[in-house]
Amino acid sequence: MAKHGRVSRQDVARAAGVSLTTVTHALNPVPGARVSAATRLRVQRLAREMGYTPSFVGRALVEGKSYTVGLLQPSYDSVFNGFYQTMMRGMARAMEPDDYHLLALFRSDDHRYLKVITQGRVDGMLILQSDFDVSHIARVLETGIPTVVVNRGVPVEGWPRAGCVHADHDGMMRQAVEELAALGCKSLLLVDDFRACDANARMADGFSTAVAARAARGLVGSTLAPDGSRFALQMRNAFAAGQRWDGIITDGVTYAEVVLEEAERAALRPARDFHLISTDIVEGRTTRQGLEESAYTHQPDLVGAEAWRLLRALIGREVVSERTVRVPYRRYPVRHISEGDAA
Repeated sequence: MAKHGRVSRQDVARAAGVSLTTVTHALNPVPGARVSAATRLRVQRLAREMGYTPSFVGRALVEGKSYTVGLLQPSYDSVFNGFYQTMMRGMARAMEPDDYHLLALFRSDDHRYLKVITQGRVDGMLILQSDFDVSHIARVLETGIPTVVVNRGVPVEGWPRAGCVHADHDGMMRQAVEELAALGCKSLLLVDDFRACDANARMADGFSTAVAARAARGLVGSTLAPDGSRFALQMRNAFAAGQRWDGIITDGVTYAEVVLEEAERAALRPARDFHLISTDIVEGRTTRQGLEESAYTHQPDLVGAEAWRLLRALIGREVVSERTVRVPYRRYPVRHISEGDAA
């Protein structure tokens, strides 16, 4: 027994009558190490009987891993972003069985986050963001460390140890457009501030692509970028000018509420004059009236879990068939008013 009550590998080596190196290889098998099966079993049995618990530092040195992953966020205020928090929860839960942990890092003009990489303090990097700036992503990729960009798309060609995971905005828009087309809609409106972030821009692109695919069948579409608190006035003026859409998709339930209010002001009724679909980052969130045909929501927990799954494979140098992972939205059918109620 060790003097201070903690059993060390040296204690196990003395009890087994073998070298410290043999104990190390027996407890942490290393490819090519010459330790007989009988010796390995005897050392492992003695270690258990003596109450030996492995040192994390020793394990890390033997395996060449820190069991820590850097999580680079846009700013210190990002920790208050509930959407990001849900993604981080997904990451942390998925990492727990692998005994990995997150190290919070934040972007800065002096690029201090690069120090933890160059000092070997992390085995990989997760970059969580929504904005368009990719300069810091390039800096991280240039270090060669396994990296997964989360919540936005980024080209990974040319970077064999890089990947990205984000919601399938294109797939969601294609499904929403098909749903409205199946209801007989011919003129669609997407309410989406495509200038706000990468996700919004991808939704707008997905909408345009989905509408274009049905243009030969008479489907047309337009996009309206909300002007903050003036969005209600934008919709009011559009309806007053006689603009009509029989299918409307809003990025966010808040915008959907405004559309419904201004439509009512213009004597337009959902399910009679137009059909509404909302998207949101909050699971299962719909308008208070529940007048959408359906609602599509992100799955941030799953995005976080998939980000770790991909990064774990890159850290382990596994063969990865797809390094761009698109997590589908979840669709919720919404009970809306009937044609009779709308009359």
